[in-house]
Amino acid sequence: MSGAWTTISAIAAGALCSARRYFRWIQQDHYLPPGRASWSFARMAPWAIAYVPTGCLASLHGCRVHVDYHGCIADQWPQRLMWVQNLDLNEYGEANNIVILYPQAKGDSRTGTGCWNWGFPKDDTLFDTKMSAQLLTVMNMLDELPRTLELAQELPFGEGPPSSRAPVVVRGRSGNTGSKEAFFA
Repeated sequence: MSGAWTTISAIAAGALCSARRYFRWIQQDHYLPPGRASWSFARMAPWAIAYVPTGCLASLHGCRVHVDYHGCIADQWPQRLMWVQNLDLNEYGEANNIVILYPQAKGDSRTGTGCWNWGFPKDDTLFDTKMSAQLLTVMNMLDELPRTLELAQELPFGEGPPSSRAPVVVRGRSGNTGSKEAFFA
């Protein structure tokens, strides 16, 4: 019985954990894969958002990552920030040392405003594979995540993207996942 009580207490403690009041802003265009014949438009917003829990600030070693792919959402930052701030993923990440990455699709009138490309081969013939422009962009951010987060601008909750461009970051590798295994270890 004490083991069950310990588990319930741990869950309750995590549920009451407060998230830090800051996000990191990442310039997604630095992670777009090189142009290729398979895609014409990536339809990505300029910025991704990341939540870095307190336990991961000094070092990402041992921290895990969760990627949240939003649904179709207005192409305006107040609505996107409301989504990111009210899902309770940040609190879950804080309680469990999980970095939460919120990549942002822009979409268009064809794919839907603010939508990911889940069905439009005219934009990207590889749209439904891990080699699509959008998913490669996310993979490139993950491959470089320690450096990406180090160089990203941190701003308080409620503030939109930085007004000036963030420091230049190393362009992600197109699909190479060599560094990810060490990071997730």
